[in-house]
Order: sequence, then C-alpha cells, then structure tokens
Amino acid sequence: MREIADGLARARDAQPAESIGPWCANLVTHSSNTRLPEDLQLVARYKPPLVVTALGSPKPAMETVHGYGGLVIADVTNLTLARKAVAAGVDGLACICSGAGGHTGSLSPFAFVSAVREFFDGLVVVGGAISDGWGVAGAVAAGADMVYMGTRFIATQESMADPAYKQMLVDSTSEHIVVSAGLTGTPASWLKPSLRARGIDPDNLPAAPPRSYDSSDVDKPSRWRDIWAAGRGVGAIKAVAPVATVVQQLRAEYDAAGRRFQERTHAR
Repeated sequence: MREIADGLARARDAQPAESIGPWCANLVTHSSNTRLPEDLQLVARYKPPLVVTALGSPKPAMETVHGYGGLVIADVTNLTLARKAVAAGVDGLACICSGAGGHTGSLSPFAFVSAVREFFDGLVVVGGAISDGWGVAGAVAAGADMVYMGTRFIATQESMADPAYKQMLVDSTSEHIVVSAGLTGTPASWLKPSLRARGIDPDNLPAAPPRSYDSSDVDKPSRWRDIWAAGRGVGAIKAVAPVATVVQQLRAEYDAAGRRFQERTHAR
C-alpha cells in the first residue's frame, strides 16, 4: 500500500492529475479474519479512495473509510446481502454474478442489476465473465455504472501473477472451470488444471468446509496463490499482453458495441 501511494504521488508530480485514476483496497470483513483491525489501521494510514468489502458486512469499514472521505463498495452475491449493505450506508454495490472468477454468485447480471436498481441509486458495479468491450457495453446498457474485470488482467505483462498461471489462462476456456464451495466454504470458480496440479480431483471435490478467511494464515498453501481461479470469460484471453494493449482492445470493442446499438435503434 505504501508503494502504491508513493508511486501515485510521484506520478501526479510528473503528469496531469486527471490522468491518474483512483486505487482500491480489498478488505475481507468476515468474522474469521483476525487481522481485520490491523487491516483497517493500514486503510486509515494510506487512505485508498475506494475500499471494497468482501465476504462479510461492510459495517466494520464504514467509519474508517468515510472518516477520510473514501468510498465503500460492498461485494454482494444476492439481493439479501445487497439490501443489508445499502442499509449499512455503502456508496456502491459490486454485484457478483454467475460466471465470476474467485468467489462467485449465481444470478444473471441482467436480473441482478434490474432488481438492485429498484432500491438503490448509488454506484453499481457488475462482475461475472466480462472479458471484452462488448460485455462492458452490455453491463452499462443494463444499468451498471462500472464493471469488474479480474481474470482478463491477470494474463498481462504487468501482472505479478505466476507466469504459469498466466499461461494456464491463455490455454483455458470456460470448460476448464469448476464451481465448488469445497475449498473455502463459499462457491468459487477454479481452474481444473490448477486443481489437478495440486493433487485435487476437480470431479470429486470435498464438501464445503467451515468458512474461514483469516488474512493472517499465510503458511499453508494459499487457495489463491497456489490454487488458481478464473471467471467463465477466460476463453477471450488469447495471449499475455501489455495492459495498454488490452485496454485499447476493450475500448475498440466498447465503441463498436455503441455503434451497433445506434445502428439498430436508428433503423427502427
């Protein structure tokens, strides 16, 4: 966090401030995370403009983040959690939909966003198998303000992910994904080749264990560092490329989607 904050400060001195985007911290707020108080201290110290809360109520983060003027976005996988997050005073909802990498939801993004917009007019982010600019355009047209794109950016040259992980993404399609709660206690999307590499049979995964998301537990093989996840949009990844190249492609696809929409609507 210090490296990010200091690097952005140097960048602001060297180029126009409007070209520097905000950064975001992900905060596990589940009760099993014994490191949460220390995590919140770091958040208060480095003041990320955006904080995403995951796997638990956003309430523990609200006072700290709002205290320095930051925004809290809550990851939610269903409408019950979305309503609770809104009641807690969040600034945004990240609707984790079917097909998302890592911990995943089960709702269609169209159904999820439509239902959320009935009771929330704040920032809505959609995540779940969005891997190209066409998907971004579809999410915005459906009522979202932004999208999550995780898997798409793992296979970039700047990503610090294991090179073997990046190559596995290039080599995989949606058929290489299995959804199971057997590793973390919460349904998540895993790469079958990664499971096999760790001696885990993706066709016979264990029953869901008790939910435990303690950030302090770094000694055992990590379910994210050593066992790899991906969203169902993984098939769109054809090569490990620079971030700039990926963004240029996404923009071109997004613009093409906009033109197609205009052509269709004007034709009527």
